[in-house]
Amino acid sequence: DRPDPPRSLRLSGVSGTSLSLSWDPGFNGGLPQHFLLRAEGPDAPPLPAALVTSGFELTLGGLRPATPYDVTVRARNARGESAPARLRAVTSGTEMAPKP
Repeated sequence: DRPDPPRSLRLSGVSGTSLSLSWDPGFNGGLPQHFLLRAEGPDAPPLPAALVTSGFELTLGGLRPATPYDVTVRARNARGESAPARLRAVTSGTEMAPKP
């Protein structure tokens, strides 16, 4: 069967250009699964593609500072995709410069 949606999608870190996310997997439908992540923000260029991982956490980089993003995570297996888990997150106002 198709997998269940990821559970407990949460923000685990934020910077001016990235959002770190983690989640708990739902039932995999009895088959190996992986996860597709997308982030969309107003007036922000879309990410080049959905990011795919087999783990339960990922950092989305290349984002704009001080911008809200709608993030979706779907589970996928050989039978199809789950409904999305959704989260709205905002990148911080500025990217921290490294100390010399």
